[in-house]
Amino acid sequence: MSVQEYLDKHMLSRKIEDAVNAAVRAKTSDPVLFIANHMKKAVSSVITKVKARQILDSRGIPTVEVDLHTNKGVFRASVPSGDSSGTYEAIELRDGDKGMYLGNSVAKAVKNINDKISEALIGMDPKLQGQIDQAMIDLDKTEKKNELGANAILAVSIAACKAGAAEKEVPLCKHLSDLSGRANMVLPVPAFTVLSGGKHASNTFAIQEIMILPIGASRFEEALQWGSETYHHLKFPEDSKSKKKISYWKE
Repeated sequence: MSVQEYLDKHMLSRKIEDAVNAAVRAKTSDPVLFIANHMKKAVSSVITKVKARQILDSRGIPTVEVDLHTNKGVFRASVPSGDSSGTYEAIELRDGDKGMYLGNSVAKAVKNINDKISEALIGMDPKLQGQIDQAMIDLDKTEKKNELGANAILAVSIAACKAGAAEKEVPLCKHLSDLSGRANMVLPVPAFTVLSGGKHASNTFAIQEIMILPIGASRFEEALQWGSETYHHLKFPEDSKSKKKISYWKE
C-alpha cells in the first residue's frame, strides 16, 4: 500500500485539515495541543483492556481494584466491602483459603475479571452502561453472581461508568443522571449513622444502622452541617439543670 493509498483509506488528510481549521477558528495559543485534543475527540472510545488486582481496603481486608482501558485513557475503580450481608445480597466472591488473609483473599474474583470479563467487554462502547452490565450478568448466569462474584462485576461496572462520563466529557454525576433517565440532577443528601447495631457494634441491638437524612437543605454544605450538629446533639445532650454534657451513647 502506497502512502497516498494509506492516507485515502483512513481519510487522514481530511481529518488533519479539519483539526487545523478548528484550531485557526479558535485562535488557540497552543495549536499543537488543540489539534491533538481535536483528533482525540474525533475517535469513538472503546474498551481495549480490563485489568484487575487485589488491594486492601481501609480495614486491611482484600478487595478488588480494576483499571479499565479505553483508547482515550485509563479509568480505575475499587469495590467497597462491608462486615455484613443481607439475605438477598449478591455474593462477594472470596477464596476461602485460611492461609491467605484469613480466607478473605479475592484472587478468584480478580482472575474472573482478567480472564473472562475482559474478553467479553473488549470493543464495547463505555457510554453504553446498560449493555456492559448486561454482558457481565449474562456471562455469570447465576441469580446472586456466584460464578464471577458481585465484587468482580461491580468493580468493572464502576470503572466503565467513569470511562463513559469521560467520553461524554461530563461529570460522573451528570452521566449517572442521564443513565437514570432524569432530565435534571438532584442534590445528593448525605446520610449519617447515629446508632449502630448488629455486627457493627458490641450491643444487642438487632437493627444494623439508624440513619438521619438532612432533607431540605439548599446546599450540600448546609446539609452536612445539619447532620453533624444533630449527631452531636444526640450523642452529648445537655442536662438542663447541671448544664453538663451527659452521654447516653452506647456503642
